Amino acid sequence: MRTMKRVAAVALSVVVLMTSGVSAKAAVTDVQPAKSSSEAVLKWKTKVGEEYDQVTWANNTLSRIKLVGNYIYAADDHQHRVVKIDKKTGKIVKEHKYYDENYIQHYIGNIAYGEGKIFVEYNQGKIQAFDADTLESLWITETTNNAISSELTYTDGKLYFGTYSGVHPDTGSNTTYSYYTLNVKDEDIENQYEEKKITKIIDSEGGSFNFKKGIVVGNYILISDSAGKIFSIDKKTDKIIDEKQFGEDYEGNVYERFRGNMAYDESSHRIFFMIGINDLYGVKIADSGKFEETQSSVKVYDTGYSATTPEVYNGKVYVSGTKGNPFKDPGYMAVVDVNSKDYKVNYTVELPGYSQAEPTVVTNGTDSVKVYFTVNNAPGAVYAINDSKGATTSELETIYEPSDDAKNSGCQSPVIIDTDGTIYYTNDSKYLFAVGKKAAETVKPTESTAEEKPATKPSSEATTVVNETKTKPVTKTVKSTRSVKLTWKKKKSAKGYVIYAKAGKGKYKKVTTVGKKTSKTIKVNKDSSYKFKVKPYKLTKKNKKKYFKAYAAKAKFGSKTVKVTFKNVTGYASYKVQMKAGKAAYKTVKTTIKGGTITYTKKKAKVGTTYKFRLKGINKVNGKTVSVTIK
Repeated sequence: MRTMKRVAAVALSVVVLMTSGVSAKAAVTDVQPAKSSSEAVLKWKTKVGEEYDQVTWANNTLSRIKLVGNYIYAADDHQHRVVKIDKKTGKIVKEHKYYDENYIQHYIGNIAYGEGKIFVEYNQGKIQAFDADTLESLWITETTNNAISSELTYTDGKLYFGTYSGVHPDTGSNTTYSYYTLNVKDEDIENQYEEKKITKIIDSEGGSFNFKKGIVVGNYILISDSAGKIFSIDKKTDKIIDEKQFGEDYEGNVYERFRGNMAYDESSHRIFFMIGINDLYGVKIADSGKFEETQSSVKVYDTGYSATTPEVYNGKVYVSGTKGNPFKDPGYMAVVDVNSKDYKVNYTVELPGYSQAEPTVVTNGTDSVKVYFTVNNAPGAVYAINDSKGATTSELETIYEPSDDAKNSGCQSPVIIDTDGTIYYTNDSKYLFAVGKKAAETVKPTESTAEEKPATKPSSEATTVVNETKTKPVTKTVKSTRSVKLTWKKKKSAKGYVIYAKAGKGKYKKVTTVGKKTSKTIKVNKDSSYKFKVKPYKLTKKNKKKYFKAYAAKAKFGSKTVKVTFKNVTGYASYKVQMKAGKAAYKTVKTTIKGGTITYTKKKAKVGTTYKFRLKGINKVNGKTVSVTIK
């Protein structure tokens, strides 16, 4: 039974850790996770599903995870449910069953997030949307022509997805594969299983969209099929504006088709992808969204194929493939120089298997990077290689290896690095891992004492810190909200109440649903006058809601404040808390000589404004005041 649907105008307070240096590219980051196995430490592990067996493997699919704010989401076929997991503890805090207890995902399940919704795809040709807060169902789509097995791409209020071979529940088997879109808006808030209409964009009989990922490039969605064709779709019209064929349709050898995905490099306006027998292509995208004739390619390895997504950074492509049969032969991670028209393979590193997920590139402000990835082979671990300017070789490192029953024969999960450096991933044991890093010892510079305070206006020479230019600081971002305690008269025979709010001259919108209690504290995120009302309901014999007439609720508003907390602070003579409101510059709002836990409360905060905070540590070194932004 539904208890809440999200309302944009009146939402829960959101406090999210942000890293100022994180690239807009999801798999390129300057957040520093554990750099070695000696630094890595398991924070927690949670088993969500059950391992595959040789008979019912499809029923045990655990989707790739989605990290949103303080929670991790996944879809679990073993119990036919979607789960919400606290990223700090690994505890499942909410779960909800699939639309049908017999529904399952495809082999590598993919979920997506957008507009406060979690989207789950089913082998039965449907997509279901769940409220990200409550996990209650919002809608389910009409049935497609086949099993939905692509990655889900959300952008600008729309979801894009494609199909693979399967048995259609109405028409039986189908060999035509299609690519679709739909508007994710929840039009009927009272019907949690409303049927959403979908729009077909592409029909393909030559290649499927199995595991394919649409990428957003400006006003366009780029997608490929398994037969080597790439398409450019106008997001506004959902029409194909260009298409291009690459390679051959290698009949009879499924491993030599276009099995992987594309990566887009904004600096060169090119997409990169592997096709055929490990051929890496680069194709330029015009501002019109069309594919330009200029293209380059290089054979990365003479045998095998690739079914993964490359990553591109600073003129280099990082991509994995297999040297032969993916279930028997070793794999490789390749580093390819794509700065010039003639692409060059700098080197490859042999892997125990090959990686079937996009690698994550970690930068550190220099010409060197560390590339993190998983391998589809035992023991289901996290690996990395180091790469730098001019490098011609590298060694494979194991960053974290599971133990006991968490070891497994495969891992097709990407490495997700959170803003505090925690690594999240899953393997085929159906465990979800949170891998942190051991705290480094804090070494105080000589001549620093707890009594020394920073100069009020230190010289520019004294405050120049190399670390601040090399490594951008972790900041805390807080969006100001205001609490409101609501109370209302009890309605006899009511089983619950639906709360509505109206901001200013706007319309009443649903906030949440509560049980028999007659009070509720919510939060608002606008500087506006608000009115609130409740609509009681009772349940019919068929367990459906029957509503009474709505009436007003009394509101008691709390103060407009924003609070920030920094924990486990040590190693400096004094500290400064700095704050910026919106696009304004940072300014110091608090100075203290006490470490440990440092808090600051901004009073009379403007509701709806985003506030960012950072912490600086102050010491005196050789008579000079040195300021360091604490990461």
